[in-house]
Amino acid sequence: MTALSQIFGAIDERLALLIAQSNGSYERMPSGDPDIFPALHVFDEGDDPAEQEAVATRLDLEISVEGYMEGHGGAATHDAMLALHADTVKAMCGDILFNLDGLVENIEIIGRRRVQVVPLAEKRRLSFAQDFLITFATVRGDPNEFA
Repeated sequence: MTALSQIFGAIDERLALLIAQSNGSYERMPSGDPDIFPALHVFDEGDDPAEQEAVATRLDLEISVEGYMEGHGGAATHDAMLALHADTVKAMCGDILFNLDGLVENIEIIGRRRVQVVPLAEKRRLSFAQDFLITFATVRGDPNEFA
């Protein structure tokens, strides 16, 4: 299993547990729109080498988390979406010592929270998207092994 597979596995575990508390759905790299709400989707936005050392390569992985809340709009639906966003941020980076089971060095929010009204299947829903930057290190020349 590659280092990235292990990181995404830890993200899957945390966010699936979070959304299961509200009987929602979670999917990594979905091929379509959610059909159970609330929903969380995670997208791999790629990684860049941040620093090369003699024995390790430090990488910056960017992911995007999208959250969907079903409702008729208005304050109640917006508040529920905001709560889902806050819970997502807390699950991703609320415990500085957790860092996805110790696999990564740092997780931080990057960019702004994006919000939109999303008509899916003729129903009204609100969504947010939030990007995170995850810094981790692998053995130089071997992305399978954490350094």
